[in-house]
Amino acid sequence: MDSERTEEYLEAIYKEQSKGESASTSFLARDLGVSQPAVTDMLKNLESKGLIVYKSSQGATLTDIGVERALGVIRQHRLWERFLTDILGMSWDKVHDVACKLEHLDVPEVEERLAVLLGDTDTCPHGHAIPDKNGNIKLDKTIPLTKFQPLQRVNIVAIDEGDSGLLREIEKKGLKPQVIVTIKKKNEDGSMEIEAGNKKISLKPQLAAILLAEPVAANKLIAAKTETTLSKLDAGNTAILKEYTGERNLLGRCLSLGFTPGSVIKMLENYNSGPVLVKVHDTAVALGRDLADHITVTRTENAC
Repeated sequence: MDSERTEEYLEAIYKEQSKGESASTSFLARDLGVSQPAVTDMLKNLESKGLIVYKSSQGATLTDIGVERALGVIRQHRLWERFLTDILGMSWDKVHDVACKLEHLDVPEVEERLAVLLGDTDTCPHGHAIPDKNGNIKLDKTIPLTKFQPLQRVNIVAIDEGDSGLLREIEKKGLKPQVIVTIKKKNEDGSMEIEAGNKKISLKPQLAAILLAEPVAANKLIAAKTETTLSKLDAGNTAILKEYTGERNLLGRCLSLGFTPGSVIKMLENYNSGPVLVKVHDTAVALGRDLADHITVTRTENAC
C-alpha cells in the first residue's frame, strides 16, 4: 500500500511538472483527496528517498529517479486503459478508476505482453501519450480549449479525464480526440460555442476546460517545414519545439529548463561539437549537446 501511495504521488507531481509547474501541497491535496498536512508529511518522505525536490514555498518537482518511476506507472495506467476499452469493450468514462488499481501491478512480463497485444499503441483512449518501454514520451503540446479565440480552428488532441459524467457528455457531443473544431464564440461565464463539421455545439465551462487542443495552423506549419534536431540549427535560425526523444532520466531536466512542446526557440550560438546557446521563453539558455541532439524541432521563419 505504501508503494502504491508513493506512485500515486509521483504520477500527480509528474502531471503538474509536465505543464512546467511544480506541484503545490494544495494541488496534491485536491488531486489525491487527502489533507494538506498529510501531503506535507508524504513529500518529506519522498524527498528523503531521493524521488523529489521539495520546498514548502514552491512545491515539489521530481528528480530523475522520480521521473523514471512516474513514467513507468503512467505507461502501465494508459496501457490498461487501452486494454479495457479496446479488448474488454468498457466505455472510456469508466476505465480511469479501474486502471488506477491495475497500474501498480509490477510484473514486467505482463506489461510486455499487454503492449504486444495492443500493438504498441501510442495513446490512451483519452488521447494522452503512452511512454514507450524505454520511458520515452512525446511531450504534451496542447492547451485547454478555453485558451483559444473565436475563428481559430483547432484539433482536439486529448481530454483531461475529469469525472465520468463529463466524459459521457463529451462523447455524446462527438468531441473525441482528433476531431477538428472551429471556435465560434466565447462567453464571459467561460462557456463556448464551437462548430465541428456542420454541427454547432454549445459547451459549458467545465467541458471546455478539459478539452485539450492544438491549432490546426500549427499542424500545417509543422508538416510544411523540415524537422531536425536542435543541435543542427544555425545561429539565427528559429524553430518550434516538437518533442524530446532521449532517455527519460533527462526529460525532467528539459522541462525544468522550459523546453516544452510548442515553444519557440531561437539559436543564438552553435558551438559545433560543444554546447548550444538558445533563447526560449525570452531567456537565454546554454544547453549541452547531449540534450540538444535529442530535442526535435521544426524550422520556421514565423517565430517571434
